[in-house]
Amino acid sequence: MHQIDIKGAYLNGTLKQRIYMQQPEGFKDSTRHICLLVKSLYSLKQAGWEWNIEMDTKMQKQGYVCLQLDHCVYIYRISKDFVIITIWVDDMLLFATSIKLKDKAKADVEAEWEITDLGKPSKIIGIEITRTPNTITISSSKYIKSILIKEGLR
Repeated sequence: MHQIDIKGAYLNGTLKQRIYMQQPEGFKDSTRHICLLVKSLYSLKQAGWEWNIEMDTKMQKQGYVCLQLDHCVYIYRISKDFVIITIWVDDMLLFATSIKLKDKAKADVEAEWEITDLGKPSKIIGIEITRTPNTITISSSKYIKSILIKEGLR
C-alpha cells in the first residue's frame, strides 16, 4: 500500500464554461478589470467535476479501468498481477500485487500530474492503518469516537 497526493488537483481541471471573476486582492493596477478563468479553482462548484473528468481521462489513457460500482477506484491488470488505485479528491492509495507494478502505477500518475509521494500511509480520511508482516488492519474507531464526543453522545 502506498499513498500519493496530487498537488493542486483542482487546478488541473480545464473549465468548459466561461467564468469571470474580479481581479484578486492585491492586484494593483486599479482598473477594476475582470479575469476570464481558464483553469478551475478550489472554491468553484465546477472544480470537483472538472478534476474528475481530467483524472478519469488520463487514468483511462494510461490503461486503467474504472470500476462501475465505484468511480473512485481504478484497476490495471497484467496477467495475474494487478494494481488498484483508490482516489479521495487529491489523495490516492495504490495497492499492488508486486513492487514493479506499484512503481509503474506511481510513474503513470507522476507522468500526468505533479505529486507528493507520502509513502506507506498510517492514516487517511480518518481511517487508521496498521500493518504486521501478514496483515493490514483499518480502523475508524478514533474518528467515530471524536464525532460521538463532539455531538455529546459519549
